[in-house]
Formats: sequence, structure tokens, C-alpha cells
Amino acid sequence: MKGLIAQGFVFGIFATLILAFGIQDVVGAEEDTVPVAARFNIAISEIMYATNTNKSPQWIELHNRSGKKVSLEGWEVTIKNHPEDKSVLATTLTFTLDAKILDRNQVLLLVTEQGPNSGVGAAKGDLRSDRIVILKDLINGTPGYRLLSQTAFRITLMAAAERTRSRIPSDIAGNLGEVPEWKLPLIEGNQRSSIIREYDVNNATGVPYDGTAADGWDLTGKKGSWYVVQRPTYYGHRSDHGTPGYRAPTPLPVELSNLPVELSNLPVKLSKFRPERKKSSGEVIIRWITESEMNNAGFNILRSEKRNGEFTRVNTKLIAGQGTTSEKTIYEWKDTSAKRNVVYYYQIECVSVDGTRQTLRMSRLKGRVSDYRLFEVDPFWWRNLNP
Repeated sequence: MKGLIAQGFVFGIFATLILAFGIQDVVGAEEDTVPVAARFNIAISEIMYATNTNKSPQWIELHNRSGKKVSLEGWEVTIKNHPEDKSVLATTLTFTLDAKILDRNQVLLLVTEQGPNSGVGAAKGDLRSDRIVILKDLINGTPGYRLLSQTAFRITLMAAAERTRSRIPSDIAGNLGEVPEWKLPLIEGNQRSSIIREYDVNNATGVPYDGTAADGWDLTGKKGSWYVVQRPTYYGHRSDHGTPGYRAPTPLPVELSNLPVELSNLPVKLSKFRPERKKSSGEVIIRWITESEMNNAGFNILRSEKRNGEFTRVNTKLIAGQGTTSEKTIYEWKDTSAKRNVVYYYQIECVSVDGTRQTLRMSRLKGRVSDYRLFEVDPFWWRNLNP
């Protein structure tokens, strides 16, 4: 009898352990299940509709603002273009997303087709390959096709649950059909710039502004590179103004002074960044001023003979920064390799102590500069800073 009781006791412990582990397995399985995003979890955060002669890819960025990991399986995207724009693939098209998983505050990039990009992979700063959807095969696009009209378009997001229920859109972006009508902004020249969604920064949940209103968006090229990324990112062309793959803004490690009036409300101030050609020698003097620096290792000066060309570094070693300081610092660097009567485009790049690089500003230097721009003495704006 005692033997039976002992066997029953051992069996009871064994059964309890099996049950406990079984419950843990069930809990673990539930934790591994990623819920499909609800109606207002996803927002259209950035759009590259600008095209150029190279027919660079267009893209749409979707942002997970839910605060948790979600799946986009079954989410529907509908695009309507201006009916008179014959350059686009279709006036109206609809497609459905598969089970793409986004962590909180992460984004998914919908790209028209494969194209040049800043890197897709696992390296620091690369665009995540599992967060990019190439639409070409999904919607039967032809090479170099245009998904979005540069005149007017409307993008409608529909959550999976709403497709068969209320049909209430999750988010809408664009100017098509809006009253009063507003014009899609484009940057000057042959450069491309995305438009980036404005969010209510005073709201803890990060509510995006109306995607169908002009003041709900801003031209990324106007803002400059004030969205911090591990390194400048692009999808389409390396000279594009945009931040595909990133959403959250953070202050740059360098705050530059001499901010143009129209940009004075930005959290990161972009310098006028003055390259000037010296009359006597023809060498280029580049001057810039920082109001403050945070973990700044230094600067690089990049140069190209074309606005959209390849920029190469012209300084042989890093121009040392001040690290972290709240004091104003004045810098000067000479480009002795510049040729006379050649048009140059210069970029200044700051490098933080952790290796993060951001292009702060681009400036054009004329090949032949008129006399009033060839300073034999320092210009007034520089003398005023050096009494």
C-alpha cells in the first residue's frame, strides 16, 4: 500500500511538472504570436513621389506608431492618381500586403522597383531588407514605371479587419480631390526630395497631422538632414533628400549658426557654409561656425563638379571638432586642389565620436566669380564675428 502511495506521489509530481512546462510552452507560443495591426496603428510617414530623368524609384514609407510589435498581413493600399496624368502606371490600383512584421516606431518601405540605395542588409545604417517591399512584381509594373503622379495623388490605407467590415480608412495622404486644392511641393533643379509627415510633438502618442492637408507635410529638402540616422540613407539616388527607413527625430551632434530666416524654427540649424575663392591664388577658403557641439569628432569636406554627381572627400584627415561644447567655434579650411573657373559643389559632413556621419549642408561655388565676390579682405559678415 505504501508503495502504491509513493508511486502515486511521484507520478503526481511528474504530471505537475509536465503540466507546468506545457503551460509555459503555451504562454511562449502566445508571446510569439504577433497581432495584426489595428486601424490606427499605421501611418503614412514619408513619400518620395518626385522623379527625375533617371526614372529613380518612388517609395512610400509606413510607420508603426502603435507602441508594440505588429504584423501588416492583409493591410490594403489603394492609390489614385490625377486622371489626366498619363505618365503613371495606372489611375487607380489596389494591392494587399503580406505578413511584414514591424517593431514599435519602425517603418516599412514600399518601393516601386529595385534601384540604387544606401545599403540593404544587416550592417549599421543599412535599410532592413525585411522592411522593404518591391512593388514591381506585385502590381505588374514595367521598368522605370511611375506609381505616383507629381501633380496629384491619394493614398488610402485600410486595416485588414476593416476591409470586410466598416471600410473606414486607417490613413489617407495626398492632395487629389481636396478643397481647396494644394500643390505638391517639389525641390528646385533635378534633385529629388520626399515629403515628410508632421507629427504633434505635444501628444505622447505621436499623432500625425492631417495627411490630406498641405500643412500636414514638409519638404525634406527644405528641412535638410536634420533627421539623425546611422548614416545618410537613400533609395533611388545618392543625392536624394529623404530619410527612408527612419522616423524618430534626434538632435544632430553639431548645431550650426547663420541659419536662414525661413529655416529658423528647425531643431537643427544648418550653416550658410561659405566656400569662397581667393583672388590671388585661386584656392578655396571654406568657413563655418558652430554654436554648440555634442560628441563631435570632427568634419569632412566633400566635393563634386555636379550637383547630382559623386561627392568625394577632399580633406586627407578628419578636421578635428570640439567634442562637446556650448561655446561658439569658428572653423576655416583651404581646398588647395580646386581648379580655377570650375564650378564646384561642396558638402560639409560631421562625424560623431561613435562614427555616425551626417551631411549638414551643400553649397555651390561658381567657377568664375565676379569682383565683388572675390574678397581681398574678409567680408563684413566674417569681420563682425571676429572683432
